[in-house]
Amino acid sequence: MGETKITFRSWGKNDFEQVIKILHESWDKAYASFIPKEDLTFYLNQTYNTEKLDKLFKNVNAFCFAAEVEGKAVGWLKLSINKEENRFYLSSIYVLPEFQKLKIGRQLMDIAFATAKEKGFSEIWIGVMDKNTNALGWYEKIGFIFEEELPFRMGNTEVQHLIGRKKLL
Repeated sequence: MGETKITFRSWGKNDFEQVIKILHESWDKAYASFIPKEDLTFYLNQTYNTEKLDKLFKNVNAFCFAAEVEGKAVGWLKLSINKEENRFYLSSIYVLPEFQKLKIGRQLMDIAFATAKEKGFSEIWIGVMDKNTNALGWYEKIGFIFEEELPFRMGNTEVQHLIGRKKLL
């Protein structure tokens, strides 16, 4: 069996359905142990429906990328500039569970770093739920430092959201 060929590109409107699938599957794996399924589904349906994705697609301060295998998106990266805070955020980085050991997340992260620098930022910010220990460990391993904490609500569930940053070289 040959090596899996992964390509990376800016997302398009034809990716919306697959992005929703990536979010549902990866969120179920990452968050189901501490957020009830009905709250996950409610939040996803409210925040990442086709209409909201279309609005995001048109937002000049948002930058999204897809990781693709055999013509199908298997990973999604959402970046955004928060003008009020003058911060560049990595808002979302998700990979379908069956593709998570192929270093797609790391390559998407490199795209995030390059995009932040390209947009004139010297650091990148991220928010991670405190109970998402696998993700927290990964972000800390690649140099993120978490120094803020805010509550985050998904449906009826409130979790702590750790806000971290990484200086870019």
